[in-house]
Amino acid sequence: MVDIHQFSDSRVNRIPQLIIGFGGVLLLSVFGEWVVLGEMRLDWFRSTDLFGYIITTSPFVFGIIYGGYWLERSGLGPERYARIVKWLLGGLGVYLGINLFIILVFPAEIDLSFFFGWVRFAIAMGAAGGLLIGIIEARAIQRERAAERAIVHAEELEYRSDQLEFFNSILRHDVLNGMTVIRGHAELLVEDLDEDDHHQHAETILRWSDDVVDIVQRVRNVIQTLTRESEHQLTNVGLSAIITEEVARVQSAYPEVTFETDIHNEVHVKGDELLNEVIGNVLSNAAIHNDPDELCVTVTTEKDEERGTIRTRISDTGQGVPDDRKDAVFRRGETDRTSGGFGLFFVDAMVGAYGGEVWIEDNAPQGATFVIELPLRRPSKAAGSTSELVPSR
Repeated sequence: MVDIHQFSDSRVNRIPQLIIGFGGVLLLSVFGEWVVLGEMRLDWFRSTDLFGYIITTSPFVFGIIYGGYWLERSGLGPERYARIVKWLLGGLGVYLGINLFIILVFPAEIDLSFFFGWVRFAIAMGAAGGLLIGIIEARAIQRERAAERAIVHAEELEYRSDQLEFFNSILRHDVLNGMTVIRGHAELLVEDLDEDDHHQHAETILRWSDDVVDIVQRVRNVIQTLTRESEHQLTNVGLSAIITEEVARVQSAYPEVTFETDIHNEVHVKGDELLNEVIGNVLSNAAIHNDPDELCVTVTTEKDEERGTIRTRISDTGQGVPDDRKDAVFRRGETDRTSGGFGLFFVDAMVGAYGGEVWIEDNAPQGATFVIELPLRRPSKAAGSTSELVPSR
């Protein structure tokens, strides 16, 4: 007996088409019977029971064809196809066997047309019934698995939410309160000290205190978004301006790196003020993970009008990311390609909150390309709008 699990992925994916083809063969068998036995005479239909068998068999044949068509578009995974086919073949075999047993045990004067019609009816009805049972079972299994995954996902989200809320309370009560004290003393020093080295040190403390407070507030915004403490309000933000701004900021931090951009002008997406951090974090990663002999980061945008999205591609010339790590780097705690800031875990979380996706591709001939896909938004009338491609160097 053929083990369907031994089929290659391409063959398994073709199972719905094979089911449709099987139904088509049953339909063609009627035409073949007319050609071979009826010698293509129209009166042959009236002189035999073929017409009756066509009427009784057709619903099951068309059910098989529709079942294959539906299966191809149902969203059921190919891993369910093998069991569905087993049900189809099982139903076919059992019902055909029962009918052949009846024909043999209770012999009667039947001609070939009657015999073929009976067999075709048994095959169609058995296969259609088995296919229906297989599809019902596959859908039930898929719903059960989806429910199990939803429960596990909900428990994981609850656990992460508790952790993030605890982290948020530490930031709010300990870090921010501490920075308020430090900033207050730094302000007093700036006011009391003359313009000397000590005064400059005090100004540095004050400036960095403001930066730390700003970062903490941004992190708290991320945490509130992830834990849904407050409703996350998304607005219409200018992606083009954000990319330009973040490229300039990161380039000032890494002057030895060349940044090449080729982006659309006046592109707007769904996001918030943290989109700057998302783009900036990925740009910083690209700047750090570069070939020392070719310090270059390339930034391009690509519209997908059909999906209503825009993809931002940020490429470096480093060693790249192995295939088995392309998903792992976005998990919490992974720091191999994280250069600080919010990390790739937060990049993934925020892009997801915007209704987008982020993934990693290989950059030819070497390096990695981070792809950020976000839903497009229509720009406001005040902002003006063009969709031309603006190269920049």
